[in-house]
Amino acid sequence: MRVNFYADLRPLVGGKTVEVNLVLPMTARQAIESITGTRPALAEKIWQSPGIVYDHIHVFINGRQSVFLPLGLETPLAADTELDVFPPVGGGSGP
Repeated sequence: MRVNFYADLRPLVGGKTVEVNLVLPMTARQAIESITGTRPALAEKIWQSPGIVYDHIHVFINGRQSVFLPLGLETPLAADTELDVFPPVGGGSGP
């Protein structure tokens, strides 16, 4: 299964995409824990505390933001699930 990271999270995982060996049943939270378990710098950016993702990190499961899914990050994954992780995004222009 592929997990895509964006913006300043990419250097912390060594590229855009990380392959996760999907062991069913696995949830989105478990997939992210699997990746961050070997990448402490990424873990600091993702986890507010064990199992709790920072509010400003956005996780999308098959194109839908996890906070709007009935099971959130506890959504079970399938081999063809698309998982995307976005850091906070700033921008715009001043007056």
